[in-house]
Amino acid sequence: MKIAIAGSGAMGSRCGYMLHQAGNQVTLIDLWPEHVTTINTQGLSVETAGKQRFVKIPAAFPEDVHDDFDLILLFTKAMQLNDMLNKISHLLTDNTAVLCLSNGIGNLETIKKFNSHLDLLVGTTLWTSELVGPGAVVLKGSGYIEFQAIENVSHETVIKINDVLNEAGLDARPSNNVLLSIWKKACLNSVLNTFCTILDCKIMDLRKSQYTPILTKRVVSEFEAVAQAKGIPLTAELASKTINASLAPNQAGDHYPSMHQDIASGRHTEIDYLNGAIARMGKELNIPTPTNTLITELIHAREDTVIKN
Repeated sequence: MKIAIAGSGAMGSRCGYMLHQAGNQVTLIDLWPEHVTTINTQGLSVETAGKQRFVKIPAAFPEDVHDDFDLILLFTKAMQLNDMLNKISHLLTDNTAVLCLSNGIGNLETIKKFNSHLDLLVGTTLWTSELVGPGAVVLKGSGYIEFQAIENVSHETVIKINDVLNEAGLDARPSNNVLLSIWKKACLNSVLNTFCTILDCKIMDLRKSQYTPILTKRVVSEFEAVAQAKGIPLTAELASKTINASLAPNQAGDHYPSMHQDIASGRHTEIDYLNGAIARMGKELNIPTPTNTLITELIHAREDTVIKN
C-alpha cells in the first residue's frame, strides 16, 4: 500500500518504520527541517533493545509531496492538525483514505470542519516511541491500534487497512465505539503525560509516590462527569483500569512520555486537548473541574518557562 505519514515525530516515525518494514511504500511528511534533512541524508535512526539501525525512508515537507496515496495516517499534534490538513490538502483525493491517530479530544471535529467529505477513519494507539533527536527514535514496548470508519469508508476499505496495519505488526482492530477509546486514551495521557511532565520523571517512577493514586482519582472523576454529560460512556472504573494497567510493574515505561519530551525540547504541548479540554467543557457544562484546570495551568506555566516564542 502507498502510505503517507503526516506528522512524523515519535509515533509517526515508529508506525512509518513498521509499515515500511512490512513492504509498504511509505513517505514521512513533517515540518521540522532538521528532522526531514537528517532522515533523507542518514536514514531514520531506529533503536530497539539497545540496537541501532538506519532505515532509508523518504521524508519531505508537505508542499514537496505530490504523489497519490492509498492511505494517509495523521499523527500531527492536535493543535497543529488544522495547519497540517491545509498543507496536505492537495493530497486528499477521492481515492485516499485518512486515518487520524493523533492524541487528544476534538480531532474529529477539527477534521470534519476542515473537510466533511473525506474518506475518514479515526482511532487511537497505545504504541509508544521516543523522539531523541532529529531523525532518531527509540522504540520500547508493545501496543495496539483501535480505529473506526466515520465517513464515506466502505467495509472493504476498513478490512484492507486493518490487514495492512496487522501485517506490519501494529495489532490493529476495528471498533464500534472508538470515541470511548479516544476518551480513555485522553484520560490516560491526562494522568501519565501531565504527572511526568510536572514531576520531571519517567512513567515507571509514578509508582513510587503515594500521591499518584489520589491525584489520578481526582482527574478521572472529573473526566467521568464531563464524558457522561457529553454522552460518552466513560466511567471512572473503566478509565482507572486503563491507567492502572499502564502503571503495572511489567508495563510502566522506562521512558519519558511525549508531553515531557515536548517540554524538554522547548515545544508547546497538547494540554489544551487533554486536561484542558475537560476544563473547557466542564466550564461550558457548569461541571466543576478544579484538578484538570490546575494541571492545565501548571503545564502552561511550564511552557512559559521553556518556550522562547
